[in-house]
Amino acid sequence: MPADIELIYQRGSHYDFLCGTAVPPFWLDHARRYGGPILELGCGTGRLAIPLAQAGYAVTGLDRSPSMLTEARKKAARQGVKVHWQEGDIRAFTLDPVFAWAFLANNTLCHLLTRMDFEACLACVRRALKPEGYFIVEVFVPNLALLLQPSDARHIFAEYDDPEGRGHIVVWETSLYDPSTQIKHNRISYQFPDQANDEVGDLPMRMYFPQELDALFHYNGFIIEHKYGGLDGRPFDAAASTQVFVLRMA
Repeated sequence: MPADIELIYQRGSHYDFLCGTAVPPFWLDHARRYGGPILELGCGTGRLAIPLAQAGYAVTGLDRSPSMLTEARKKAARQGVKVHWQEGDIRAFTLDPVFAWAFLANNTLCHLLTRMDFEACLACVRRALKPEGYFIVEVFVPNLALLLQPSDARHIFAEYDDPEGRGHIVVWETSLYDPSTQIKHNRISYQFPDQANDEVGDLPMRMYFPQELDALFHYNGFIIEHKYGGLDGRPFDAAASTQVFVLRMA
């Protein structure tokens, strides 16, 4: 496993226990609207790519973690669906420009830690889309109370029973926000029942504020067709905790 792949992405069989498996209707609704082929960036274990393929769409899932893709392939095989799984970096991939739409879900955008990362990713997306293609991004609105919490404040990120049968696992998180870079440096600790010491890794995440994202998409060649405050299509306003962009190429 490459050293730069964060700890939570090094165990594909654990990921669904950490982040859930729910599939909001939003994604299938937009597949019906835009058709296929579809490209998911940072597809993980296939939580969204597999249901889209089950609905009859040609889907490509791109992820840089071999462990996540291994789990995605197992899940797709169990469910008897075909997805083209592609190992690669969302900042540096080349795919034929055949996609009707592409998407970044579940805060994956926050792994683009710098403006250069952001611009590199969007350049790849522009090349992969058909001229009339769409790009959808789902990312949280930064929560100032969480960003300002003390760096020694420790809370439970997730807990679940080990899929390998080793007992109950507790995952802890601490974090420190750097306002100069807008990066929230998360420290993730896995507490296994059969290990004396926790397994610890970093999970840096870039915070993207609403007006900042509006400008970044504009200056990287995308028009905001819709901006929602959630995957239920609610308007984006001061109460929104999520930013959902439906973008088309300028």
